[in-house]
Amino acid sequence: MITKRKFLAACAASAAMSALGMPAFAAGYPDHELKLVIPFAPGGATDVVFRIISERAEKELGKPIVPLNMGGAGGAKGSTFVKEQKADGYTLLGGHEFILTTYYGGMVNFGLDAFEPVCTLTFTPMFFSAGTHAPYKTFREMAAYIKANPGKAVVAMTPASVQYVMWNQAAEAAGFNFDKDVRVVIINGNGPQTKAILGKHVEAATGDVPSHLAYIKDGRLVVLGVANDTRLPQLPDVPTMKEQGYNVKFGVTRAVFAAKGTPRKAIEKVAAAYQKACADPEIIKKIEDLGNIMTYKNPRQTKILFSEFDKTFKKALAK
Repeated sequence: MITKRKFLAACAASAAMSALGMPAFAAGYPDHELKLVIPFAPGGATDVVFRIISERAEKELGKPIVPLNMGGAGGAKGSTFVKEQKADGYTLLGGHEFILTTYYGGMVNFGLDAFEPVCTLTFTPMFFSAGTHAPYKTFREMAAYIKANPGKAVVAMTPASVQYVMWNQAAEAAGFNFDKDVRVVIINGNGPQTKAILGKHVEAATGDVPSHLAYIKDGRLVVLGVANDTRLPQLPDVPTMKEQGYNVKFGVTRAVFAAKGTPRKAIEKVAAAYQKACADPEIIKKIEDLGNIMTYKNPRQTKILFSEFDKTFKKALAK
């Protein structure tokens, strides 16, 4: 029997939650499927990574995690959609550093503060690639060439992007000004950029194992330097940026986010399901075979990590 006192206490708790604009956590969560918005086209590296891990995580969660591709505006279309959904834990965002580039690039008026970090899944190291026609074969040689020939090196890049931040970090470490000393051809997307290198329209671009490995193996692309602490198993003979004297580590960090105000218990339940998925040896192998590194981090660790990224991207893009 519910006493009057218990009834009034429950009403007060409900009113407090409503006043704070926070949804109450349902004890049976989740009681139906979740949507995972992937703000890029199907078949790309980001799409594949989230699908592989989420398929395993839903077995732990007990309800389907349904991928929903929503490409457009560099990820802004999908992130805007998730931001505007009810914060009940049933709509998630498959995100990465694009949350920062779209904000500091002026494409949206919200950044990290619009979301609750759920967990980090993977890290995909990036590298600098060049065509065989480029007058340099390592990043150290490229830096020397740029310093001796300002404005002659031609690279492909997407503006206000992860690529731009990576180029700036490397340029700062190597002692040249990327915005002034390099000729940039604006080309959006890894695929079109790679075609531009192969067609000898540009000399270099950034890349990763998923997008460039086939061209590296057949000799049409040369990796100038890997932006990771260690060499990549797929490219054991290619030196890291650090080995060449530049303390540059950079890549794409894929993580799951939820709308601001999502109940903490919902976040923790989803995070726990992904944690078990990320510890599955079969899933780890699939992810690593695609050129990624499994790097699970819980909600608190993910918040700290992306807060650090926020400082870096703000410095590079908020000009």
